[in-house]
Parts: sequence; structure tokens; C-alpha cells
Amino acid sequence: MKTFRFVWAAALLAVSTSAFSSCQNNIPSPTPGTPGTPGTPSTPATAIPDALVGTWYAENNANPLTTNWNQGTFQGSPGFAEFRTMVFTKNGTGAEEYHSDVYTSGTDVEQRLCKMTGTLEYDASATPARLTFHAQSGTVRVFSNKYAGYKESPIVAADVAKYKLTWSQPQASTFATSPNHLTANLLDGATAVAVKYKQVPGTGITNPNVGNGLYDNPPATGTYVKIGSQYFPTATIGNHVWMTVNYVGSGGLNDARYPQHGTYYKFMDLNQVTIPAGWRIPTRQDYVALLASQGLTLDMWDATDPSDVPSKRKLGQLMAPSVWATQDGYATNSSGFTALPGDYRSANAIGNGIGSNCRLWTSSKDANNTPLGFQIFQIVGDTYAAIATYPIGAIPQCLPVRLVRDK
Repeated sequence: MKTFRFVWAAALLAVSTSAFSSCQNNIPSPTPGTPGTPGTPSTPATAIPDALVGTWYAENNANPLTTNWNQGTFQGSPGFAEFRTMVFTKNGTGAEEYHSDVYTSGTDVEQRLCKMTGTLEYDASATPARLTFHAQSGTVRVFSNKYAGYKESPIVAADVAKYKLTWSQPQASTFATSPNHLTANLLDGATAVAVKYKQVPGTGITNPNVGNGLYDNPPATGTYVKIGSQYFPTATIGNHVWMTVNYVGSGGLNDARYPQHGTYYKFMDLNQVTIPAGWRIPTRQDYVALLASQGLTLDMWDATDPSDVPSKRKLGQLMAPSVWATQDGYATNSSGFTALPGDYRSANAIGNGIGSNCRLWTSSKDANNTPLGFQIFQIVGDTYAAIATYPIGAIPQCLPVRLVRDK
């Protein structure tokens, strides 16, 4: 990420020598088109996903740089650590980006805090999706050990025009009960640098729409349940009607790489799931009944027999074909349940069982008040289902969820 810092070292040296006098004369006339206001260039602007809206700052920073800007103070250090804050707006206009750098020469120390204003361009068609910040104007504050306070000046237009940041595969959590984070790869030339930002509380959209587009329309065939503006396919299995895809909604984590895996929730946040009348988050007994509908029972360890071939064939009737790591031919999905191996997520981790582990919340707890989840695991030579405990720790696991109703 040093490229960004060195680019601005040269640009800001120009600012410190020329822009303090007057750089307004260097601002070009507005380019025709919108968005654009008199005195600013026109740059692309698009709406961005609800989950990305808000003020975000680098995880290692003590506070957002907007606080330092408003207080007239500085935050930053020499080296490669990222000091950055972004204000992402829903319609892509009036966005802001702040960053700082420290430069030393002999006994001279110069600290520079920049505020850039511009537009956002979200490209969902890119693989992976990209979010780009286009600068339209900028201001630099220079702090020095040679004088008190700071000196402020607009950044010359030629340097503003060069400033663009692109985040590849940006995705953000929408937790209701804990801090939210945004992860992405910040493109530094041909290199993608993994970055993580924290959201300033209260700056995001309340009840964001995080639909991934998979369920915007009713399925071409079969039944469905409509929740909000989304249409989730359903199937009758035994004495119940099951949602046959993982629920997608706000209040959790979404993985843009695997939209079909749905939203991952903490157990404590299951109350964020919108549940239509007559439906419910499945209980432990609901999943026991699901297994029974395929001729399966749980043993004393709350699991099916992992090595029994007839049991594996029956379990395969619940499993989506062609998406599991072991292609043993057992996954037929003849029941229509379509179990997906999406594993788990957490605020700081991704499970290493994608392709092998299906985990889904139940609404139940065991005798020790520990949440229970339903799971289908594939290991070398074995496939089994189980009801397992998920202790709540400092960084609780997040699982997808289905809904069910009585037939």
C-alpha cells in the first residue's frame, strides 16, 4: 500500500510549495455531465449497496480521522500502517476520504492530513465487484515541529485528478448487537492489499436491504414464501414446509463470493430475521423430523452413522448435488431440501469447511443453555448429520438459517 503514500508525497510537496498561495486558479472548468457542481470536475457516481453506507476507519486507528479533522488534531505514524477514513454515501455523491502521512528529514517532521471529497462508483458487474472513489477536490493540513497548529490549503486540481481508490470485493456486516466491519482488497497497482475497517456507530443505514438478487422474483416453478421483497423457494418434506434456500436479510454477515449461502447470523441476532406469520426458525425437533422423513435417526451422540452406506444415501436426499467436495454420488437432493456446504463465519474468521460442512441454526438450546445447530458434515469416506452445540464466546460463530412451518 506504500504506492498511495509515495504518490501523495510528491503531490503534497507541490501543495506545500504552491497551493498555499492560491491553487483555485488551477481548478479546471467543470466537465459537462452529472454529477458535477460549478468549480468541481464531473466524476462517475452510482448508488452503492446499503451495507457499505457509513463512516469507516482503518481497524488499527485509534479513532476515525474525521474526529481529528474536526478537532484540528493529527493521527498517523511513519511506515506502512494505513491511516484512512471513508464516508460512503448511499447515492455516491458527496463522499469523503481522509488519509494521513508522516515525513521526516533530519530534525524536521512534517505530518499531513488530507481530506478528499468526491464520488463513488460501484460496479456489481465486475468479477469481483468493485467500489471506486473518484476525487473532485481536496484539502491538506500540514502539521510541523517547526510551528504550532497547522497550515491548510486546497490541493492543486492536477493532483486531485490523479487521486482514485478502488476496493475490490467490498463487503460489510450489518450486525445489530455488535460493531460492524468492512473488508475488501485495496488495489495498489497490480497488487491487492487486504484491508479491514470499523464502522462508526450510528452512521450506517437502519434495516439495510442486503438482498443479493437471487430472490428478487418468484421462482419459475414450485412454491415460495415472500418475505419483504424477496421470494424464497419452499418444498413440502414430511409434515412440514421448508424454505429450501438459506435466508437472506440484514443483521448479519454476507459473503459476496457465495451469495447462495445466505446471511450468517449470531445466535443472539436471530431476532433480526423477518419471520412471516405461521413460520418459525426450526427447533431441534424440526430437524429430527426432517431426518426422520428420510428414514434417518440420531444415535446417543445426536448423530447419524457416518460410515453406514444406506444412511449416507438417505442423507444425500437432503443435499444439493454438485456442490460438495466429495462427489460420491450420494447427494441427490430428491427431497428438495438443498443443503449447502457453506460452513460458518465470524467477525474475524471464515470456516475452512466450505464445500464439506453445512451448518444451520436451530432456535433451541441444550440443558446448559448452549445454542444448538443442525449440521451435515462430509469427511474422507464419511458423511453424517448431527445436532451440535455452539458455545457463545468472545467471537461467536455465525451460521445461516432456514425457516419452516407445519404443513
